[in-house]
Amino acid sequence: MCGNARASSIHGNRSTHWNGTIKRIMAAALTLALLTPAQAKAYGEELVLPWAFYRRLAQCETGSNVNHSTRSYTGMFGIYRRTWQAYSNHSSARGMTALEQARVVDNIAFNGHKERGRFQHPVGLWGWGAVKQNCMQLQSFICKSRHPLVQKQKRNCK
Repeated sequence: MCGNARASSIHGNRSTHWNGTIKRIMAAALTLALLTPAQAKAYGEELVLPWAFYRRLAQCETGSNVNHSTRSYTGMFGIYRRTWQAYSNHSSARGMTALEQARVVDNIAFNGHKERGRFQHPVGLWGWGAVKQNCMQLQSFICKSRHPLVQKQKRNCK
């Protein structure tokens, strides 16, 4: 009788433990399901051009090396260090994700950047040799874009 009571007690605790765990998992899943559509964006969705443009630009400039660093250039987009500093709040791209680096590209090309009360105006996409040379068909992204910030950047589009 003691053995059965003990076994029942052990299984009872397991059951209570599993019920609590299942409830926590269900609550987390429900919370995630409710919050995700409204708050989460696809990777790179907030960028001016499609993510594929930035991937190709990085491939053309540095072979997509997120940690690219030379004396003069930084990051996967091969940006001149002083330009990087003017359009971001960082001295280099070191430790930044691909998406964070792409946002700096947008600052340089489309948005500009304000730091310490001084606004650095955007300079466009055509400073990248890869865009000028149409590496991996980069100009097609510019020509196809309907984004208002890209409209004035279009050149030789058919």
